[in-house]
Formats: sequence, structure tokens, C-alpha cells
Amino acid sequence: MMKLIPEWRSCHRFWSVRLQAAGLGILGVLQAFPESVAHVWLILPAEIHSAIPDAALKWVGYTCLAAGILARIIRQDRLHTTDDGLGGEGKPSIPGNGR
Repeated sequence: MMKLIPEWRSCHRFWSVRLQAAGLGILGVLQAFPESVAHVWLILPAEIHSAIPDAALKWVGYTCLAAGILARIIRQDRLHTTDDGLGGEGKPSIPGNGR
């Protein structure tokens, strides 16, 4: 049986969740509204067209998803200490192992 992590109620604070939500949002908009995205792209100035490749938004979405995976395995110290004015050396606020 699958179990939730102890700090599941604070998952909105995890960079892994934030990055993956951003990537999912970008890719979801591209998939759901391709005509609208194309229309917005066409009304942008020519200078922007020459500076940004056509597939850049798709790759930004993929990059967010990949960064979310990396953020999941990196310790996020701000999740483990309270801001007590002591330079981040407060008591633990979330139990766990770096999520």
C-alpha cells in the first residue's frame, strides 16, 4: 500500500513540487490550447521571434520537470528550520529527510 510522506501537508513548499507544477502547467497549456499559443507567438515583435526558438516554451516545460526531479533529492534547509532571527539556526519545523 502506498503511504504519504510525513510532511505531505507542506508539499507546496517543496521546490520539487513547485517546479514540476510549473512544467506541467506550461506543457498543459501547449497541449490544450495550441492555437492560442500560436496566436500569442505571432503577435510578438520580430525581435523576439529571432531571439527565441519556436520550441523554447516546450523546452522550458521539460526543464522545469527535470529540475523538479533534481530538487527532490537536494536538501532544502529552509524546510527544516524556522526563521527565528538567528540566521536560520532554529528548531526543525518539518520532520523528514530533506523533502
